This record gives sequence, C-alpha cells and structure tokens, in this order.
Amino acid sequence: MDINRITSINRPLDPTYPTNRLIIGIIVIVLVVASLFHLSLSNTTIISIMYGITGGTSVFLVWAISREVDPDHDISAFVPVILSFIPVVVFGIHPVLPLLWLLLTLRIVDRSTGLKAGPFDTISVLLLSAFLTYQLTWIFGIITATAFFIDSKASSPNKMHLVASIIMLFISVFSIFKGNITAIEDITLIEITALLSMIILFIPSILDSRKLKSKGDMTGKSLDTLRVKMGKILLIITAILFVLTNVESAHLWPLLWCVATGIGLYRILIGDKTVKL
Repeated sequence: MDINRITSINRPLDPTYPTNRLIIGIIVIVLVVASLFHLSLSNTTIISIMYGITGGTSVFLVWAISREVDPDHDISAFVPVILSFIPVVVFGIHPVLPLLWLLLTLRIVDRSTGLKAGPFDTISVLLLSAFLTYQLTWIFGIITATAFFIDSKASSPNKMHLVASIIMLFISVFSIFKGNITAIEDITLIEITALLSMIILFIPSILDSRKLKSKGDMTGKSLDTLRVKMGKILLIITAILFVLTNVESAHLWPLLWCVATGIGLYRILIGDKTVKL
C-alpha cells in the first residue's frame, strides 16, 4: 500500500542520503547505549530495551523537528541531536508522543512535503492533540489550534483547518474548565538560563529573510519562506510556554531547548555555508 495515498505529510527516510544513514546509525547507537545504561541501574532486560527504544525514537524526533525548522541545512539538525544525548540517555527524557505531536503540527504549517494536510492527517493531529490536552495540559490544544488557524489563512489555505482550529480551541477551553489548569510557576535559575539562551540564539534564524532553497518532497516546488518562518515562531513559543509552566509530565522543554539552541548555534558557527558529508 502506498502510504502517500493516506497521508500527505509523511516524509519517508530515504537511506540513500548520507545524512539519513547517519541519523539511522545514531539512533541504533543511542538505542544500545541507553539500554545498557538502564540495565546497569539494575533494571530488567525488557524495561531496559524499552528505555532504549523510546530513547532512540526521541532522538530521531528531535532530528526530524530540527529538519522542519531549518530545511536548507541538512547538517544543522545534528547539533540538537548531540545536545539531546545527555537528557535522553542519562535523564530518561523520552517525550515521544509530545515530540510526534510537534513534528506533525509543524508539517501542517510549513508544508515541507509541498502538499496540504489531508483528512487523515487532520484527524490524526486532532485526536493526538485532544489526548495530550486532556492528559497533560491545554498548551497542546492552544498550539494546535494556532497551527490550524495559520494553515487556514496562509498561502494556498486549507479552509477546513479553520473549523479544526475552532474545535481544538473548544477542547482546550473545556480542558481548563475541567480543572486541567497549567499556570506559570516560579522558575529556577537553570530554566531562566535555558529560556534566555534559546531565545537569543534562535531569534536570528527567525529573522533570516533569505529565500529558501529547499523544495517540497512531493512537489519539487520551493518551500514557502513565510510558512517555514511561522513554524519557527510556533516552535519557540511552544518551548517558552513549556519552560515557563514546566509541565513535568510532558518532559518536553529540555528537548525543545536542544532544538532551538542547536539550530541557533549552527547559524552562529557555520552560517549559511553548505556542509556535506
């Protein structure tokens, strides 16, 4: 079955590309190292293997999100990957579902495949967002509603996503009234440092006005610069909200810090130079 008939925001991992082979190798290494590390802490073999699998998946999603944020530079996504090793392997920060949610949400906004999200994509993101909103925090619902709204108003708009935006907004408000209230907490020095560093480092990437060279996977047409920029803004707003509220059950902000800071560091150290493996 051709999966592209079901979803239009799927991006297959082609192993013929050097950077794709590299991330596959890194995922395998993280899986093994994380499993052995967890096993050394007197955990069972099955639990340790599951720890390794979720760790490897989290690193992959960090890489995939970074590719959405900076599509013109294949290598830049590996800086966030490197930064994520310690939180993923040592501290066990494996927010697989929240990371998957963010990846799909960004793809709806930036259209990295070149195509509008199809009905299956919309329903999948709606269901995942509703689940995370109900189980964790209204932030997921508000960000998703914003993403759908952007997609309904930006170039080549998907008008149905205005309805999806209203639905997610309603779910978010309902969640708050049901007692799922997430408020800004007293933040630690570490969180303040993380907040300031990622904002300062990531802002130049948002302000970059150069036309994108990357093309949509399915269409071969240049990506919409404004849409990608909106995706970047959505990412940093999401990261800021999770740092300020510190929703511990989501375990999301440390890896979002890795993405924003890593992309920012690459911009400072390498700039717009093309780096190939």
